[in-house]
Amino acid sequence: MKSFKFSERGQALIVIALAAVALFGFVALAIDGSAQYSDRRHAQNAADTAALAAALEKVNELTNGTSDLSPSTSAWATCPPPTGVLPSPVCDAMQLAGLDRADSNGYDNDLTTNDVAVYSPPISGYYSTVSNSEDYVQVIITSHVKTTFMRVLGVTQSDNVVSAVAYLRTGGELMDGSMIISYDPSPNCSSGVGSGGGSVDVSGSGTVNLNGGGIFMNSDEVCGFNIPNCADLNISGGAGINSAANVDNIDTSGCTFDPALPENINQEPLAVPDDVYWPDVPPECSQTPTTPVKLGKNPIDNKDEWLIYPGFYTDFPQASLIPNNKHIFMSSGVYCIDPPMNQDLSWSGSSFLELNGSTVSNPSKINYNKYHAYNPNGVTLYIKSGGGFSLSINSPIYLDASTAGDLQGYLIVLEGTQSSIEDCAINGGAYLDINGLIWAPYCDITVNGGSQPTAELNAQLVGWDIKLTGNNTINFNYDPDNQVQLKRRIGLMK
Repeated sequence: MKSFKFSERGQALIVIALAAVALFGFVALAIDGSAQYSDRRHAQNAADTAALAAALEKVNELTNGTSDLSPSTSAWATCPPPTGVLPSPVCDAMQLAGLDRADSNGYDNDLTTNDVAVYSPPISGYYSTVSNSEDYVQVIITSHVKTTFMRVLGVTQSDNVVSAVAYLRTGGELMDGSMIISYDPSPNCSSGVGSGGGSVDVSGSGTVNLNGGGIFMNSDEVCGFNIPNCADLNISGGAGINSAANVDNIDTSGCTFDPALPENINQEPLAVPDDVYWPDVPPECSQTPTTPVKLGKNPIDNKDEWLIYPGFYTDFPQASLIPNNKHIFMSSGVYCIDPPMNQDLSWSGSSFLELNGSTVSNPSKINYNKYHAYNPNGVTLYIKSGGGFSLSINSPIYLDASTAGDLQGYLIVLEGTQSSIEDCAINGGAYLDINGLIWAPYCDITVNGGSQPTAELNAQLVGWDIKLTGNNTINFNYDPDNQVQLKRRIGLMK
């Protein structure tokens, strides 16, 4: 009987052939996949820089006033415009800037290898649905990456689609000159009108005068503006009460004003937090202030007079000056204040006999500063986040905002976040004369006019919700020459 022997020769070739196919697939995936990934990163960087370039060009066109974005049709503001509508000059300039920047990064929009599109408002994503979508620019880059090894498997190219969105804001006067500005888009109406429950409440038996500027509420709730019991409110200079709501949330029912107060709804809303502009943290926040200097004695009460300097404070003014109720004068500059344990910055009647940061050199003025030579350029109080402020004014307070530097026009800046709304108060009216922007967009602000002489607040008041009350006169005076001028802004969105 014959025996048969089975040979395994040749099976290794089959295994090797199969392994070669798998190895080739891995090599193809690694090389062509890496090429696609590398291109995607490059395309994303190109889209980011193109979006910023397009946003910068758009904001420059609008700020410089060289082009009009809003003729009679809304299509004019859409870039690119609908079929049959000519693009606006702003659109042309913006698209050219974005395409040029993408080209400089290797994406030349030749359609065969890549496509670059510039849109404002965005056509996709979250920022295409927000109410102020025209404040955003989107760049979408579609790139076609030719494959090398994947061609064996019938794949000749792979595609990357990336998107970048940039935010823009024109410069100019904050809210076009409104004096009282509430940022809160959704106030808690359940608190009740007249008690701080609305965006802006005006109550009490005193008088509130807004000279040269009006009121703006960012609210779409029914409790936007309230004036229970028809408190005495006077707005001059052609300004009025303005709201971002699309329904009437300005409640002046039963009240008569002479002259009548204009009421305007459907105003352009503020996007929170995008439209909350923060100045840079000043260098004084990392500087130790110069040791206070004794200047002399006040001839009326024979109390000491001290000069303090800009810098970083955890206690303002210094505790060493408070016990003897001194007269405190401020040198020009920024006073960065960070009370410990997230406490409020708090003043009371015993804090000082006088706090004078005025630049006034005229002895006939109530806010005269006999040491004005030390304060030619005004002051700014920059308060670090963590608390609010409570300023009970039972002593003369004369403060003029900085007239130079990065914080020009700012009198008080309170850092904050939307997740932690603080409480801020200005109580009293005796000898109060402060001039400059009070910038506390994430603080509920109460201004309570006392029974003393008229309080003068010669600037804008910006808060989350605002309540004006008390039994005396409060004057808000608006002078465009003395107000903060916001710089044009752009930024890349996440």
